[in-house]
Amino acid sequence: MKIVLASVFVCLTALCASAADDAAKQHATNFAARAAISNMFEIEAAKIEIASGKADDAKQFAQDMIRDHGKAGPVLIDAAKKDGIELPAALDAEHAAKLTALRQSDAANLDQAYLSTQVASHEEAVNLFDSYSKQGPDGQLKRTAAKILPELRMHLTRIRGLTSK
Repeated sequence: MKIVLASVFVCLTALCASAADDAAKQHATNFAARAAISNMFEIEAAKIEIASGKADDAKQFAQDMIRDHGKAGPVLIDAAKKDGIELPAALDAEHAAKLTALRQSDAANLDQAYLSTQVASHEEAVNLFDSYSKQGPDGQLKRTAAKILPELRMHLTRIRGLTSK
């Protein structure tokens, strides 16, 4: 009887560990996908602003987003690869629709539309990276989230300053 109970205990422990591993992997996968999409969105939105925007401060911010998020992308890719996670290669429907709306903004409203999307996008990114850096499973993605977070916070502070003018 003791052997049977011990065997059952070992099996249950292994199942619980497996379920925890699966949950951690799913958490990492969800974070990585959202982070990669956010990063791609920042770059594509910035390209629209640079091509069609009028306000110098908004265009400068867009140039900085291309530079900064262009550097962050490969770091995220490398971290995901080290954690065994594949990143999406394209935007999801929600972010693609936001880009379409931005492209369709008339010239007089593009700068404001761009800046508004940047506030919302950076608030979401800061929350995502902050949460994952604190509660994500240990691994390269968690360390990368903590490393990128201060720069995202700087972007958010800067974009809020631009929109309050």
